[in-house]
Amino acid sequence: MMAMVLLLAALATATPPSPQEGALAWGSAVAMPGQRVHGYLPVPDGPGGPASIPVTVVRGSRPGPVVAVMAGIHGSEYVPILAVQRLAARLNPAELSGTVVLVHIANVPAFLHRTVYYGPTDWKNLNRVFPGSATGTLSERMAHVLTQEIFGRVDASVDVHCGDANEALLPYTAYIANAPDLKVSERSRAMALAFGVETVKARWADFTGPTRYTTDTAVSRGIPAIGVELGGEGRTPKADISRVEEGLVRVLRALGVVPGGPPPPVRSRFVTYSETVSSPVHGLFTLGVRVGQRVAAGAPLGVIRDAFGRTLAVPGAPFAGEVLYAVTTPPISPGEPLVSLGITSSRAPESPPPPPAAAPRVLLNHVYVVLDAEHFEALRGSEFFLREFAEVDAGLPAFRPIQATDQRLYVRGQDTYLELLGPENPFKEPVGKVGVGLSVEQEGELKRLVPHLKRTLGERIGESKAQWTFEGRGQVPWYDAIHGETSERDASLALWVSEYHPGFFQALYPERPWDAHDVSRRAFLGPRFKPERLLRDITGLTLELSPERAAILTRELVAMGYRQTSAPGDVLTLEGGGVRWSLRESSRPRGLLEMTFSLTRVKQGPRVVPLKGGARLDFSADSPDARWVLVGP
Repeated sequence: MMAMVLLLAALATATPPSPQEGALAWGSAVAMPGQRVHGYLPVPDGPGGPASIPVTVVRGSRPGPVVAVMAGIHGSEYVPILAVQRLAARLNPAELSGTVVLVHIANVPAFLHRTVYYGPTDWKNLNRVFPGSATGTLSERMAHVLTQEIFGRVDASVDVHCGDANEALLPYTAYIANAPDLKVSERSRAMALAFGVETVKARWADFTGPTRYTTDTAVSRGIPAIGVELGGEGRTPKADISRVEEGLVRVLRALGVVPGGPPPPVRSRFVTYSETVSSPVHGLFTLGVRVGQRVAAGAPLGVIRDAFGRTLAVPGAPFAGEVLYAVTTPPISPGEPLVSLGITSSRAPESPPPPPAAAPRVLLNHVYVVLDAEHFEALRGSEFFLREFAEVDAGLPAFRPIQATDQRLYVRGQDTYLELLGPENPFKEPVGKVGVGLSVEQEGELKRLVPHLKRTLGERIGESKAQWTFEGRGQVPWYDAIHGETSERDASLALWVSEYHPGFFQALYPERPWDAHDVSRRAFLGPRFKPERLLRDITGLTLELSPERAAILTRELVAMGYRQTSAPGDVLTLEGGGVRWSLRESSRPRGLLEMTFSLTRVKQGPRVVPLKGGARLDFSADSPDARWVLVGP
């Protein structure tokens, strides 16, 4: 406690007083000592039009630091805007030592248009574009003006936020713990503690590129700075407004601007690590937790449904922690925040903690499709397909050459492969059936994936083990696999996730040395890959499924890290792991419609290779890409 008192006392004298003689101007607000004046910071004209930022300058009658207090960086965060308005009226120039520059509404366009997060003209988040640009979009020009007129001219800065109009929030202050000058971090931490809320968040900024955020921009210039978060959901309770106002007065007192000496310390706890769970899809979000609640790792945080009420995703907690803020209104888009979790400690962190283990990365391994006789025979008899397009064989263990009677063709890429089955295939799979095999790349990740999928899919997870018999070695473990209950019984589409055994590779390629933990796709396919052929990998699938199966597949893919990249509509596009899925719904689904590939080079010669029944291979004229059209429109 005594150490904190000393730190706060030192803060008041850490910054040398700014000159107090003559007029000081921030835009049209021109103040002499002992004056309170209002005015506007002009934002230059450009794309989106000009703008003006309302400011009040309260200049004390005695020398002291220049302190900036900003509100309205996000236009729908109303508690800070009203609190700063009250603070401007409360501060008495005759009692102040130094100058307080109050930015009432930093983002007037967003405020007037009631937009959440983003500016209405460029759809950019003002608190993600600092230090801005004098010739950029409107948000970038506003950031540039604030960088020059505020962070270029003050001795300390407080940026006040709250939960946006769609967010509930646990009150906290935040500071940068790794400023280039660590003394700036110490002074920033003292300001964060002085504000007087229990929770203080330590942030670790990246100073290798644009600073993006207000506080990062300030501390990168040697200015102590904090962020404040208090209030939210578009509400303006008097208690919240008063709490922000009093917290700001406490900070100004700690800085020596307002008389009265350092404020009494408040018992604090520190957020040492935080992470925001974002939405993978468009939809309607129903929050399942409350602000301040402690949740276990993997606990469901809510449910995202589509416009028809079908569940698309059940986001889970990436680690055990406390809910810092959460979205409380239904509309949600990919990449937007849902819930922020934090890990707390009674002590301020001295270094960034290692992040909790990330969810396993799930990648496309291979696709199988059962073709009708005409289409299958066209491919099996195509010299181009077998000799130029890809390395094609009849399967393990020797990757034997294709025979005239084979009902299986294995088309090998670098990391992915395609399995083509004829109508008389030994698995007795029906024509039109599609199977998609995903896989993990690190040993043990499949086991970590099981509880995550059980929670997010809400169904039984089947588990299986496969072996392969090698001459002279007997049966060798091949892979372990998991699949949802739907894939087990669905007649049109099967989906599973596997993990190879490294011992299988050692048996398959006995002459090659293998890392005992290497279970990657390339460990399997790498020795068979021939870059002189065209095919490199599968990059996309277009599927037409029943509405029920499409919804389940979406939920399965989202649970494994894929994100929606299309606007809501008849075609749902999900991307992840270098693969793009396009899903269509139909009461009479036709299964796999198209597949796209990356190539080792641009194909020379004819761009279209016709197959039977209207199917064809299309090749790009200017990029190493191809498309296999299985079913016409």
